[in-house]
Amino acid sequence: MTSVDNRGRASILSSARGLLKKDNHFSWYLLIGPPFVILFLLTAVPLVLNIYTGLLDWNLGDPAGSDFVGLQNYLDLAVDPAFWNSMWLTTYQVVGTVSIQVTIGIGIALLLSQDFRGAQFLRSVYLIPMMTTPVVVGLMWRMLYNTDSGMVNYLFSLVGIGPVDWLGDANTAMPALIGADVWLSTPFVVVIMLAGLRSIPTEVYEAAQVDGASGAKMFWNITLPLLKPMILLAVLFRVMDAIRRFDTIYVMTGGGPGNSTETLDLFAYFNAFTYLEVGKGAAIATVMLLIIFLVSLPILRQAQKSD
Repeated sequence: MTSVDNRGRASILSSARGLLKKDNHFSWYLLIGPPFVILFLLTAVPLVLNIYTGLLDWNLGDPAGSDFVGLQNYLDLAVDPAFWNSMWLTTYQVVGTVSIQVTIGIGIALLLSQDFRGAQFLRSVYLIPMMTTPVVVGLMWRMLYNTDSGMVNYLFSLVGIGPVDWLGDANTAMPALIGADVWLSTPFVVVIMLAGLRSIPTEVYEAAQVDGASGAKMFWNITLPLLKPMILLAVLFRVMDAIRRFDTIYVMTGGGPGNSTETLDLFAYFNAFTYLEVGKGAAIATVMLLIIFLVSLPILRQAQKSD
């Protein structure tokens, strides 16, 4: 009975191997086809529908329905001061967030790449912010920035600085949002930088030390050039993520005070779901997609050249 079972298992395994042979086109299409169809339905179809919706004058509060207006929504955006204000705020938020994250990320990665007591523990602990839900992070930092009882104002009071209305003042709201995102996403940059530092051969540093190179010279002439592909990769991912950042901003400020933190993501959301201008909201979303593509393409090309 056992030999029969073994022969049966061997037959099943032989049939499975036969299905997975590269010359068996049917089996490969059977394996690849369903995931491809699901991915197509979840990405391409919504994208096409969004682009089409952006060509409509469609207000959900208008019983007349939608009218095809072509590029009129995009022409309206071109002369809309609120749109350009959101563009500026998005640029401010992206440049500020990514530049700080990459700078701090490189520094922390250099520290954690050293072998010292507790280094492995710190590498694990520092990943905690990256695993936290952005909405939870937004609520947490909203409490930390609380004017009356927040920890941030308490720490500033220790050095004689009075309470600051971080999220209620147009001058401090965006820097406060940048600070929260730096805490949340810098660990992602650190992970990439650590991988890059680990891939640099130690022989390069040993040869430089023999030649009498100082630590600063080795950093500028060896570490940074060899880390360039990883830096560009981190910048690419963080720029794409920062442009479409929504959850923490919505939870912490809701685009306020006024519209001082109303980035493109929130501008599209308010137009589509608050003012019910679905066509305009879809047009803004399409513009955001185009911006992400235009910004990411040169970074990706530079990363490929550096690699």
